[in-house]
Amino acid sequence: MGVGIGLASHVATGDTHTTLPVPNPSATTAPGDAGSGLSPDRVRQSIVTVEVTGRGVTGVAIVLDGDGRMLTSLAAVGTGDVADVRYSDGHTVHTRAAHKDAVLDLALLVPLSGRFTTGLLASELDPAVVELRTISLATGRPALTPTKIKGRVDAHAKDGTALSGATELDGHAPPSGAPVLDPNGRVLGLVAHACRGLDAGACVDVSVVVPILSTRIFLSRTPSNAVPPSPWLGINGTPDVVAGIRGVRVQAVAPHSPAERGGLHNQSDLIVVADGQPIDTPERLAEIVSKHAVGDVVKLSVFAAGHYRDASVTLQASP
Repeated sequence: MGVGIGLASHVATGDTHTTLPVPNPSATTAPGDAGSGLSPDRVRQSIVTVEVTGRGVTGVAIVLDGDGRMLTSLAAVGTGDVADVRYSDGHTVHTRAAHKDAVLDLALLVPLSGRFTTGLLASELDPAVVELRTISLATGRPALTPTKIKGRVDAHAKDGTALSGATELDGHAPPSGAPVLDPNGRVLGLVAHACRGLDAGACVDVSVVVPILSTRIFLSRTPSNAVPPSPWLGINGTPDVVAGIRGVRVQAVAPHSPAERGGLHNQSDLIVVADGQPIDTPERLAEIVSKHAVGDVVKLSVFAAGHYRDASVTLQASP
């Protein structure tokens, strides 16, 4: 989540790593101080419902700040690898569960289109001494509700692995993947499913709170391919100058590509502006496209036959 100490140590993203920060503990203001918390809108926008075909709403997930991927309970996803998530404004996107941990009951969802990166931060506060909130779906939409830690719970995964540091909430059981939030709107843990008792041969289901440390370990083990698909324009181009106008000459347009659907033509078209920025090399065009996500629209200015025209191209996943 940006810069600083992470919700995870790092989340792998190909050859790079995205740090997921929490606030500096020494700089954290006391609960209730003016300006100490995330805005209610930000908290609301950062929590999504998980929906699986044939099962309806199965849980909730939190968007990782500055990252766009979502952390939830594996129980919310089920045995498959795909799920839809619904944002607070009602729009949905397809996701895939690109990283799973059956012991901790955690899953990392990767959106297959769009790039919503405003999310939640991790907390360094002690959940035993602060007022807590979690999520209820009683109204059909995520809503904050007061809660508190009941205490440590003797729980294990279905394979018998003991869960260290797991706690139980007092009162209602929140949906799978629900965050437990401190008074500042930051995440203290995630609601997951485990088995109660010492007998590894039987499983009495219990909702537990997976602590931040465990989620950090889970996210630090994220495979390098657990990333959103790369956006694709679908042209080959070369630098060119026509009547003193610099741009990228379209040399070839891939069949059925975003470029073809956007009305670009090979040889005749010179792309001179993308997203309002001058373009003079294919590398610069690729750099601008890479800042987008699948499903985004890139606005181009094209020069051909002595005239300018605008073209809007909806990016799709790279084949």
